[in-house]
Amino acid sequence: MLVSILESVFLSVALFKGTLASVAYCNNKDYESGALGISPHQTYNAAPFSPVQLNFALPPADCPANSETEGYFFFYPLDLVSLELYGMILNPNGTLVGAIPGFLRGLQKYNGTDHIAVWLGVGSPNAGGHGDGYNLLIDNTYSVVANFTTVNLGVGADIHELQVTPSNTAIMTAYPSQAANLSAYGGPEDGYIYNSAFQEVDIATGKALVTWQPLGQVDPSECYAAIGQAGNGTFDDPWDYFHINSVQKQDDGNYLVSSRHCHALYLLDSTGDIIWRMGGEKSNFNFSEGANFTWQHHARIHDSSTLSVFNNGAFQSEQDFPYSQGLLLNFDSSNREVSLINARSPFNRTVTTSQGSVQLLENGESIIGWGSIPSFSQHDRDGNIKWSAQFASEADIISSYRVFLHNWVGRPTTPPSMQISNTSTLTNVTVYAWWNGATEITAWKLFGSTALSPLLPVYLNAVSKVDFETTLTYTGDHDEGFAFFQVAAMNANGEYLGYSNFSSLDGSTTMTKADNQTVTAPPL
Repeated sequence: MLVSILESVFLSVALFKGTLASVAYCNNKDYESGALGISPHQTYNAAPFSPVQLNFALPPADCPANSETEGYFFFYPLDLVSLELYGMILNPNGTLVGAIPGFLRGLQKYNGTDHIAVWLGVGSPNAGGHGDGYNLLIDNTYSVVANFTTVNLGVGADIHELQVTPSNTAIMTAYPSQAANLSAYGGPEDGYIYNSAFQEVDIATGKALVTWQPLGQVDPSECYAAIGQAGNGTFDDPWDYFHINSVQKQDDGNYLVSSRHCHALYLLDSTGDIIWRMGGEKSNFNFSEGANFTWQHHARIHDSSTLSVFNNGAFQSEQDFPYSQGLLLNFDSSNREVSLINARSPFNRTVTTSQGSVQLLENGESIIGWGSIPSFSQHDRDGNIKWSAQFASEADIISSYRVFLHNWVGRPTTPPSMQISNTSTLTNVTVYAWWNGATEITAWKLFGSTALSPLLPVYLNAVSKVDFETTLTYTGDHDEGFAFFQVAAMNANGEYLGYSNFSSLDGSTTMTKADNQTVTAPPL
């Protein structure tokens, strides 16, 4: 049932108004000023998707091709105006590759291979929101292979974190609340507090292996979001004193936890006891100039002495730093010292009050997602900015929790899609073709067949693929006229990747591909 629902949403998503689909703009001043709308969207002639239209506010050298960037961008642009229901996989030039229903988390390795991770549920990732739902892992055919959530916490998995470990366990955050006397903190005696948790669950069995919650180890007096700033401490609006927003399990079994509202990172041992605090009221570390952080997101340890973290430096009306940065830090656990290796700054020196991510690439460069500032950027090994892309002209209304760049090869089990547009004559037909999530297409072929021989296709035309949707036309003559049309997706080697169904001119009749039409591309 879940898979069928996913497939139906995957193939049918609400349209949004926007400009005709295109590659990214290059330093478009009308875009930046909002003259094109708060968040311009691409549209298609037939494909039922409306991805955000990118603008390279700081363009790459070969804008809009952006050919030095390899892979695809994975992110979920949360639009509080249209409330889009899907995450996006975009080419480096801004054109759509796939629209994935749900909160797209990027790729996670499961059973040794890459899978798309998606969260579904209720909640919102913007401005410190929480979620209650579950996670899916989707393979390179876009089939759901795993569905899991937290156990015995009273709420499901939260949106803030998912890490799939090499042991095929999942680290997830959750936001259970509990009754508490909050009078010592300026709240009600019969109050409620979020005891935000992380849990490690075996994906195959759903069994909870580790559960950790901060109350009892981190007193609310250590943290900086007062009652009224982060919840009123009531049943309907619990106080979010800790706000867990990232967790990473280490190879040695320890866990790195980020508490946004305590301005601290915590290293926990395998039993959940705190080994050290980095930052915050009770920090065990001293910070050199430029290395400290507040209201942070997305902390990751990369080796025994290197750590990255997104320093928001701001929360709602509070601002501790001139602008937000992605930090690469050196930490000395023995001497308890933290120093700055380098920093990644936004091209327009702005502060982002929520969300944000730092992805270190294998070549030492990085992708920074700027959270509530609707943009992302690539930086070289030293932190210098190479380009910056925006997907809206206004902050906070449009945002993205994290942005990732991944290599990915996808070939859906669902057939390619097509729609016939011009049916005025049998010899002048326009067909629109697309295949959501397919990464290998370089060209499309158009076939036609007659009413007498509907499954005996005749080759009509071929067109190179340059965007998500491709237009094919037939203007030739035929004694009987073609009653059915079909498209086929081709790869760079001239091999067939997939065939659409046959469709009649008026769309009233469809038939699956002919028996002799086989995929000639090797399996993934």
